[in-house]
Amino acid sequence: MPASIPPRRALLARRLRELRAAVFPSGSALARHLGWHQTRVSKLEQGAQRATDDDLRQWAEAVGASEDQLDELYTLASAARVEYATFQQRYQRHGGAVAEQETTAQADAVSTRIAEFQPAMVPGILQTAAYAREVLAHPCGPAASGVPSEEIDQVVGRRMERQHVLYHPRHKIQVVMGEAALHTRFGTTETLLGQLDRLLALTGLAGVEVGVIPFAVTMPIFPLTNFLLYDDHVLIESMTAQQRLDSPEEVAAYEEHFKRLRETAVMGDELATLLHRVMGCLRVRDTP
Repeated sequence: MPASIPPRRALLARRLRELRAAVFPSGSALARHLGWHQTRVSKLEQGAQRATDDDLRQWAEAVGASEDQLDELYTLASAARVEYATFQQRYQRHGGAVAEQETTAQADAVSTRIAEFQPAMVPGILQTAAYAREVLAHPCGPAASGVPSEEIDQVVGRRMERQHVLYHPRHKIQVVMGEAALHTRFGTTETLLGQLDRLLALTGLAGVEVGVIPFAVTMPIFPLTNFLLYDDHVLIESMTAQQRLDSPEEVAAYEEHFKRLRETAVMGDELATLLHRVMGCLRVRDTP
């Protein structure tokens, strides 16, 4: 079993293998019986692919599983659709903080759409190198999970490489931030000004949509935390861990939340006006 497979999904995969082995001598034999490609069975038995309820039903029918056994599979699959791992666990699983950034970049590359909400900071996919360095060097950043300071520049470099997705025509990037993100400083005013200038430049990219919800308008959802929507799942980060949700119902709920955020946010010329106003205030405030 690959080390990168989350424990709950690994448990479901093991149970599928056990049920199959009691009836079919190999995964290939089950695949022929079901009319599936052999790699589909292999990925489900290794936990490399998430099982749908239909997958489980067909599998159970093929091996003659009882209703109780099918219910067990459904329960295991439901648990596997919510993955929770601390950043320290994720770093260990993927081979370090640098490798974790590469894993994120790979997830970005295979997604056709990435939608993110950040209530009070600029998300990694839009950060400048200087802003990213100040964020990642913060005491509650990777250092809190045991990452040595000398690795931070490497993590920043991988984060910058991740941004290649912004310029690829097959990807749609949608980001909504609360206005607090334009004011929150992790270091110098100069760095924040550079980041806001970067946001101005990104608003001109065809595949990138940046929106900000001004303080003066009503926030359409509880701004409790960030969330990131990929094609078929949601990622939610706390200061110490990341949670992944694969349930279609929960994904749909977050899609609806993001829709409300987009409808409330200012974009285009209105966003440019807001950014210039905030930048002007920062310069005045920082003037001796």
